[in-house]
Amino acid sequence: MAKGAVAGAKYNYAPAPKHILEQVMKIQAVCQNHDVPLPAAALQFVVAHPAIPAFCAGTSTLEQLEQNLEWFSVPIPPAFWADLKQQGLLREDAPVPV
Repeated sequence: MAKGAVAGAKYNYAPAPKHILEQVMKIQAVCQNHDVPLPAAALQFVVAHPAIPAFCAGTSTLEQLEQNLEWFSVPIPPAFWADLKQQGLLREDAPVPV
């Protein structure tokens, strides 16, 4: 689950380095500006790429499954993705949900 730049955050199964935490803080700021939960953006971004034919979010409880399903239904405005690209937080050519 995307938890943000918090103590104990992981990146590639190891403690997140400082530059990654700084990047995540910038993404969190864009999320706050658009009232988009970070986990919703993370889940929806993954499935937007045409090279991803299937995706399974890891869950260990029914509550986590239900929360993931809710995040998939959160409306995310196109301006959110545009702001991430404009700020260099996403590549310009990155596929995004529509």
